Amino acid sequence: MNLEARQEGYAAELEHYFRTVLVDEYDERARPLWGRDYSSTDAYAVSVQARRDEWRRLLGVPEFAVEGIETRESDVPGGLWLTVRLDRHLTAQGLLVAPEGATRLVVFQHGLGSTPERVMGLGDAKGTYDAVGQKLVDAGYAVLAPMNLIGIPPRNRAQSLARLAGTTMEGHEFARFQRLLAAVAEVAPEVDVDGYALTGMSWGGLAAQFWAPLDERASAVATLGFFNQRSNKMVVQDTRWSSFYDEAEDHAFLQGHLVGFGDADLASLVCPRPFLVQHGRADQIGWWPDVAEEFRKASAHWERLGVADRVSLQIHEGGHDVDAAGLVGWLDEQFPPRS
Repeated sequence: MNLEARQEGYAAELEHYFRTVLVDEYDERARPLWGRDYSSTDAYAVSVQARRDEWRRLLGVPEFAVEGIETRESDVPGGLWLTVRLDRHLTAQGLLVAPEGATRLVVFQHGLGSTPERVMGLGDAKGTYDAVGQKLVDAGYAVLAPMNLIGIPPRNRAQSLARLAGTTMEGHEFARFQRLLAAVAEVAPEVDVDGYALTGMSWGGLAAQFWAPLDERASAVATLGFFNQRSNKMVVQDTRWSSFYDEAEDHAFLQGHLVGFGDADLASLVCPRPFLVQHGRADQIGWWPDVAEEFRKASAHWERLGVADRVSLQIHEGGHDVDAAGLVGWLDEQFPPRS
């Protein structure tokens, strides 16, 4: 009996089965889960509410009590480091830069391996973030850069524990972010947190896509270097894009994610709010034609509601980096610094 061949055969069967279910049959399985009504924006909101609730359940968003707020000066000129003390010895932390006269807030979430300071142009030797935070400040916005867990091994460990607790790191960090927003309202009351722009790069783009469906105060949403054909990205190993599996990023796999929440479907929970996808043609996180095709599917929701001018795709000639001018220009149209 060839036990090794038997196991290899079974593994091949499983690979074929899950590829069929998650990739080939994704649209067929997802379609009946959504009953979108495009007759009006109000009707649309009602028609997707059940899916919004299901997304919240999938992320397992916890509740945190606030025990205090601390502030200190940061290394960023004009920056304030916020620490919100939560129950069970947790904190929510981030960098706030609120120039005089700024009332509109842009949240920019950094990605893995990065920092809030890098968003503002500090410690970014390769220019990956294009000093986007400082350019937003120069354009007249207040900027909040939350701090999240950036290392892959620590994130894998934390995600494993979160799953045991019935939550996810994405839900956990969304709950922390909500408390951080409330702290901004206290320490900088002139900054409007009831209508803000939610943006992010790489894993921060994930934050924008994952969190915006759960917070209607996110009045404009931009995902940079993350939006993708999610079934291909998560399941198919291909030389045209990087694989979370190959990089041992176990934290990236969420139970039930591809049961109807691919990127175009998830974006429909942002609609009809302004939505931007930015992607570098040489970005290895995703093959740009896949990104463009998934965007085409997503933009159809805005088009059917008659608000196609609110949804945009920017394909730049770089790699896995921020095109700050493109983002600032888009925000100036969709979420201008002076309301």
